[in-house]
Amino acid sequence: MSIDEATRHQLALLARRPRARRTEFSAARPARWQPQQVLDPAGGLDVPFTEAGAWELIASRLEDGNAVDVVELRKPPGATGYVMKIDLGSGAPLVYVKLELRSGRVLGRSFHYSDHA
Repeated sequence: MSIDEATRHQLALLARRPRARRTEFSAARPARWQPQQVLDPAGGLDVPFTEAGAWELIASRLEDGNAVDVVELRKPPGATGYVMKIDLGSGAPLVYVKLELRSGRVLGRSFHYSDHA
């Protein structure tokens, strides 16, 4: 299922606000948030994304209409996740992004090169 425009707007808005975005790992909410392992094509040769740069990319791509799939998360069961696969161009692998809305914040659950075809 695809994302509705109101949720897309909310995710982008929260992703731009440092106090409204969070990344955390727990057994209940596992995460694979690794911007430092993804090369930023805007940063020059062999420069990885920063934490802020990853969130900026996410917000920009949400605003630009990048496809977002709505998925049911396994952990926690029944929670809703939002998945994007971002093409950075220049032959780089897709970047897999998974977000979750929770208590007026956006949680970064995944940011890494895609393992998925």
